[in-house]
Amino acid sequence: MSSPFYFQWHITDACNLRCRHCYQDNFTSKSDLDWPRLKIVCDNIFDALNTWGNKGLITLTGGEPLLKKEFIPLLDYLNNANEIKELNIISNITLLDDKKIEELKEFKKLKKIKFSLEGITPETNDSIRGKGSFDKIIKSFLLLKADGFFEVDLMFTLLRSNLKEVPKIFSFAKKMGLDGFILERFIPLGQSKAIRKEILSKDEWKNLVGLLADLCQIDCNLNDIIHLKAFWVKFHPKTRTPALLGAPCTVGIDGLCIMPSADVYPCRRLNIPIGNLLKNDLTDIWENSDVLFALRKKYNLKGKCASCSIQYCRGCRALAYSVKDDYLKEDTQCWYEE
Repeated sequence: MSSPFYFQWHITDACNLRCRHCYQDNFTSKSDLDWPRLKIVCDNIFDALNTWGNKGLITLTGGEPLLKKEFIPLLDYLNNANEIKELNIISNITLLDDKKIEELKEFKKLKKIKFSLEGITPETNDSIRGKGSFDKIIKSFLLLKADGFFEVDLMFTLLRSNLKEVPKIFSFAKKMGLDGFILERFIPLGQSKAIRKEILSKDEWKNLVGLLADLCQIDCNLNDIIHLKAFWVKFHPKTRTPALLGAPCTVGIDGLCIMPSADVYPCRRLNIPIGNLLKNDLTDIWENSDVLFALRKKYNLKGKCASCSIQYCRGCRALAYSVKDDYLKEDTQCWYEE
C-alpha cells in the first residue's frame, strides 16, 4: 500500500444538474448521513490510517457536494485531522461564488478543485450536461482563476459524441489558464445506461491514447502505457508545456470509494458494495473483502486478461462489470494482442 491512501467520498446524491452520462439514477438526499454519522465514518477512516501507519487523501464529491449542508463542518473536521494529508473537491462549480471561495480558502489542506465539462463549446457540453450549464460553469471557473488560490483542473468524460473535441482541449485549457485537464473513460451506470452506444471502441480508445502521446510529444510504444485507465495533462506553471500523466487502476491497491450511505465500493464505477463504514471497520473491509481479494490476483481474471503477459495491467474492472456483468471478464477496450 502506497502513501497517501486515496478516498473518493460521495457525500450526497443530490445534484442541481442532470447530465446524460451520469452514473447516478437517484438525485435525492435520502441516503445522506447526518453529522453524527459523518463523524463516525471519519473516525473509522482515521483509525484505519493509524493502523496502517498511513496518511489519507480525500476527494469530496457528490452528486453536488456544495448542496450538502454539513459540507463545511465535514471539511473542517477532516482539515484538522492529523491523519489527513490533503483534501480535494470535485464539483460542477455552478453554485460557487466569491463568498463560498473565501470560505473554502480557510481549509489549508484543501488544494485542488476539479470541475467537469463534456465539451469546450456550449453546443457539445450542453447537449450532455444540460442547457446553459457551459456558461454557468465558465463563470464560476473565472472566479476561481481570478482568485488564484486553488489548483483548478478540468475533468472530461470521453464519449463518442465529444471525442472530436479532445485535440481542442489543449488550446482551450491554455487560453483559460487551467492547471490541467483529466480525461476519463465513460462507464455506463445509472441513468447513463441509456446511452451505452457512447462507449468508445478499442480502436477509438487506442487512437485517443496515441493522440495524447503525440500532442504531449511523448515517444513511446502505446503498449507500454496500456495499463493506464485515465490521463491527466498537466501544464507547467511558467512555460505552459503539457506533461502527460497516467493513472493506473487503484482498485484493491491504495484507494476506495465511499458512498452517501457509507457503503464502500472498490471504485465509484465498480458499484459492488463491499462493506459499510457505519457497520464495518475499514481495516476489516480492506483486508478481508472477497471482491478485493479476487481483484488483486491477476490469475482470477478471464478472457485475454487472464493470459496477458503485461503483469502490472488488470484491465478496467468497472468496464467489464458494466458491459459484461462480470468484473473479472476481459476489458472490452483493450487493444493489446500477444
